[in-house]
Order: sequence, then structure tokens, then C-alpha cells
Amino acid sequence: MTFDTQTLTRLVERCFELSMSGALPQETRVQYLAHGKRLRELLMRLLGARFDADSAEFKQASAAMDETNRALSEAAEDLDKVTQVVGRIATLAGYLDKAIALAGRVIT
Repeated sequence: MTFDTQTLTRLVERCFELSMSGALPQETRVQYLAHGKRLRELLMRLLGARFDADSAEFKQASAAMDETNRALSEAAEDLDKVTQVVGRIATLAGYLDKAIALAGRVIT
């Protein structure tokens, strides 16, 4: 099974958009830029990976991505919430790393 790269692509794009938002504090923009770069790197690796859909790591990474995407969408109008969501992105990256480590096949 493949990973939902479309949702991850939207998260990457949103991170880069937020990294350029003058409405956010500089520190938060820097964090979004770093997370956007990290998620983009993981996205490239995930494009060629195949997973066991029943693995705990795959399920955990998928759930974290959906939750992060939903939280970022809900927080879009509230800058305080956008600042809080940045921590979820780091957690998501960790789950993606674990899932990639267990991928059955990764094309590089």
C-alpha cells in the first residue's frame, strides 16, 4: 500500500506558506520553514515506498498526518492556534520516519 502523498503535499505547501507569513512571529516562521523542508524530504522518500497497511507504524503515521492536517486547517484563521500546531508537525515527521524504516520497498 502507498502513503497518502496528496495530503502530505498540502501540508508541505502550507508549511512553506506559513513560513513566509508576516503575521506570525519570526521564531514560528523559522520552525514552519524547517518542518516544511523536512516533510518535503520525507515526501520524496514516501513516493517510492510500499507499506503493509496493517502495520502500527503506517497507521500511526497516517493518523498523525490526518490529525495535523485537520488541526492546521482549523487553525488557519487563528494565529495563536497556528503557532501551537507547529509542534504536531515535528511529531508527524517522527512517525513518518518510523514508517519509512519499515517500508517493504523503497525506490531511491
